[in-house]
Amino acid sequence: MTSGIGHLTSGIGDLAGWIGDLAGGIGVRLRDAARTRLTLGPTRPPADAPATRVAVARARRRRRRAVLAAVTVTGLVAALAYASRSPAPPSNRETSPVAAPSDQAPDQAPDQAPADPVSPGGPLLDADLAPLPGALSLTALGTRDWRHWGGTGADSFHRKAGGTGEIQDPGGERLEHSAGACDLQWTDGTPTARQEGTRAGVFQRGAGKSFTLGVAGSGDLRTVRLFVGTFSAGARLDLTLSSGGDPVVREVALAAGDRFYQYVIRFRAAPGERLLIKWQALTVTGAQNDGVALQAVTVS
Repeated sequence: MTSGIGHLTSGIGDLAGWIGDLAGGIGVRLRDAARTRLTLGPTRPPADAPATRVAVARARRRRRRAVLAAVTVTGLVAALAYASRSPAPPSNRETSPVAAPSDQAPDQAPDQAPADPVSPGGPLLDADLAPLPGALSLTALGTRDWRHWGGTGADSFHRKAGGTGEIQDPGGERLEHSAGACDLQWTDGTPTARQEGTRAGVFQRGAGKSFTLGVAGSGDLRTVRLFVGTFSAGARLDLTLSSGGDPVVREVALAAGDRFYQYVIRFRAAPGERLLIKWQALTVTGAQNDGVALQAVTVS
């Protein structure tokens, strides 16, 4: 289509040139005739004068028409040339996306997680009460050390063979029981190397009686799992670090019957310092064997 418009534009241009040449020739003839009249002076008009004046008038009309035609053709050519211009190709330049305005004030700092109130490597102590399953492995939980009480008498205990020895037990008066709610198992013990499941433990009678244990610190974070119980008693767990600081206290209300618990304790203490554990009967219902019980402890 663009080629056809170009041929049409070229033909119109040739036509305009021819019309311009014609108008120019007529103009030259008229000027020559005028000069001849001025040179010769006034003469008697020839017999055919009227015919000459008519011819001159016609020539003038032709010239005006030629000029008007040339102007018209020139305008038409310009219009066709503008119409034949191809639209500018779309720009392929990619523009950078404009970032959406932020709702945050310019001087507002981004949200940050609250800082740990305990400095890295500093003392740390907390405890949670965890569900007690029907069976668990002291070998799996006590990767560093573990200890279990009872099973072959009130003074008997088992420990992890090759353990770190971090668990400290000062001993004391105890009685044996086999009323635990969880089967305790191990495969790396001594003096009994393997245990498929025991519910044995030790206990103390009466309000005010307690068990006390210690776990040595190493400067690293440690997880201690304590397995204890109550026999128709209310009890309290007191946890402290030998280096000082705020203690952690957990209590269970007085209730009849046998109840057993798993406390998960996390602590960090410097080498030479200890985690101190005290499990004490606060009140009892009054039966002969009411008190607090101890089964096992693990360290990982």
